[in-house]
Amino acid sequence: MGIHKVQIGEIIPSMVEEMEKGLLACINKNRRRREVYWVLFTANWYANGEQLRTTVTPFPQCPPKLLNTICWKIDNKRGRCEEVWILPMDAPIQPIRTDGFDEKIAAAAQGMPLIYGSHEVN
Repeated sequence: MGIHKVQIGEIIPSMVEEMEKGLLACINKNRRRREVYWVLFTANWYANGEQLRTTVTPFPQCPPKLLNTICWKIDNKRGRCEEVWILPMDAPIQPIRTDGFDEKIAAAAQGMPLIYGSHEVN
């Protein structure tokens, strides 16, 4: 898609706008395809985090799952665009070990896997 400068507070809206433009352009370009295909969206930062570079790539088969990507399955015959995955920018956080219970830590760790003693809590 391209590289453009992003200001503070514009990161998510810019990514969403680039994603929507890129996906629509890719679907329009491939509208005559009769077989199912997949579209992969990536967003990467350049120049000390000030520039966002996005790509939208069609694949004839489902691509491998990569961090910081969004994938859709496109079926032109049925007129469907299905989201396959949205993966975060960072690797999953490893479980944290603790022998005691602290309400501040528990509140800050909401959504993270915690191991309390020898029992894993998801």
